[in-house]
Amino acid sequence: MKNVFQVLQFVLILTFASCGRNHSVRQIPHLGDTPYQADSVLVTYAYHPDRALVMLDSALLLGNINEYRAQFIRAKIYSKSILKQQQDSAILICEQLLKHDSVIHAPHEQENILDLLMITSRTKHDFEGYIKWATQKVEVCRQLGEDTEQWRTEAEIGMVMAHLGQPEEGMVKIDEAIRQLDEPGSINRMDAFIIAVKRKITVLNDRGRCAEVIPLAQRILDRLEHYEQHAADYAEDSYRLSWSDKPADRDRYIDFSRAQANGFLAAAYAMTGDAAHAREYLSRFDESVYGHSFSARRMIIPAQMALGMYDEAMATSDEIVNRMGSDTINDDYAVILHNRAIVARAKGRLAEAYDLMNRHANLAKVLSDSLHAGEAHDYAARYHAKEQELKIQETETASRIKSIIIGVIILLFIIAGTFSFYYRRHRLVISEKNRALVRMINGTPFVAPADETEGTEESDEDSEPEESETNSALFDTIDTTIRTEHLYANASLQRQDICTRFSITRHTLNSLLAQHVGSSSFPQYINNIRMEEALPLLRDNASMTITAIAAAVGFTPANFREQFKRQYGVTPLEYRQSL
Repeated sequence: MKNVFQVLQFVLILTFASCGRNHSVRQIPHLGDTPYQADSVLVTYAYHPDRALVMLDSALLLGNINEYRAQFIRAKIYSKSILKQQQDSAILICEQLLKHDSVIHAPHEQENILDLLMITSRTKHDFEGYIKWATQKVEVCRQLGEDTEQWRTEAEIGMVMAHLGQPEEGMVKIDEAIRQLDEPGSINRMDAFIIAVKRKITVLNDRGRCAEVIPLAQRILDRLEHYEQHAADYAEDSYRLSWSDKPADRDRYIDFSRAQANGFLAAAYAMTGDAAHAREYLSRFDESVYGHSFSARRMIIPAQMALGMYDEAMATSDEIVNRMGSDTINDDYAVILHNRAIVARAKGRLAEAYDLMNRHANLAKVLSDSLHAGEAHDYAARYHAKEQELKIQETETASRIKSIIIGVIILLFIIAGTFSFYYRRHRLVISEKNRALVRMINGTPFVAPADETEGTEESDEDSEPEESETNSALFDTIDTTIRTEHLYANASLQRQDICTRFSITRHTLNSLLAQHVGSSSFPQYINNIRMEEALPLLRDNASMTITAIAAAVGFTPANFREQFKRQYGVTPLEYRQSL
């Protein structure tokens, strides 16, 4: 309520000021001495994003911030949202900012905006977009000679590569970034090192290698402790983390990084069964300032679930659902349903647990089916933004378009006249040649040559063998051979290989497939066999990695994950874990 009165007070001041001769808002005494400043908004948005947006609008209204900076901060707030609509807005704002006059020739500003695009793309699980923006950022860093920021971004790319089915290559890239950054020297390098380590922790957690997380999280704590004890040895050369005159920023950063490391340790110890250490680090996490923020409570839910702290985990889940509103068709809500089912089962409410698991399975199916629809939504949003941009430019370019149209019309007339002249001349030449030929023939009647192709179609039709009653037996032989001899395990298996093996034509094979599997698509037929063969391997061979299973049935890891999720609604790893 107090904030509402402050805003009303500012509006009244603006109204009275406009009655005088000087209408400039900036001439009002002490107008900038308010909480509505860019720094205040940035401090607030991590804890109260809705409040931060109100403060941002007020700062823009009062003239405390320019339009470009306001849009950048707005995108930063949206990038942290769990609502897909606000995430899409962050992407669109950043894409427009990259075209801003003050950004085109300012690599440092481009870098800041690309950072936001990367963060938002990762939140949206848009990994194709993430790789696009990260690659652009690496190029900008090279232009600026920022090797620290370059390696920071390389670590980010490595994490995405691991998620896209290239875990070994992605881990190598992350390890190289950690090696390049693993030496004290500046605050910026320390921060980049910590981020690279966190990206490796993310990959390890995704792959269930929780025990390997513990020494990595401890390295973060050791580096922070070294900084606190030898702060004078760290050069403050970063435009991102300039703490020379802002010790409060330094304290917030240390609290944030230390809390996250403690959170990683709590989750890792909980997953490995060491409840005593898990509770110790969870207690340290809760003692931090960051530990009370919404994003921190979301981070710690897996550890709370593993420790049986169901009430705390469900309280945070309820807050997430409350913030979602009606937007519950997303991965976060699917995880919440799964967690609630676990809690219900642990408390003996079996009917409720069964219902929640069914809802989780149905939502997973819907999310899989809506994947392509989501991509279409992104394209539609981009098209809408482009349409708005074209409308804005329409007035400025109207005269130029008219000139171009007139020029094109004149050019078309010239081309049409030239073509008409050439065509008429060509016809005259042909007519003259024909008359000369007639004179040479001396009146001999022209006899048309026999049609050499006559009967060809009939012979072609006769040459095509009729479908025999043995088609079913032939298809059964082909299908059995592919399965028993594991021909499907050959990733490069082609339609022609089967035709050659059984001495049949492609047309015959296509007819067999259409008759017995309902489609003439050979790749679809082989992929169906591969998916059927993969299921028992995932279910009955726990020691066999998903990468090895993909190779055994003829898939690449990335293609296996995509095909499996498209058909069954979950990834191979999620299917195996659900067993």
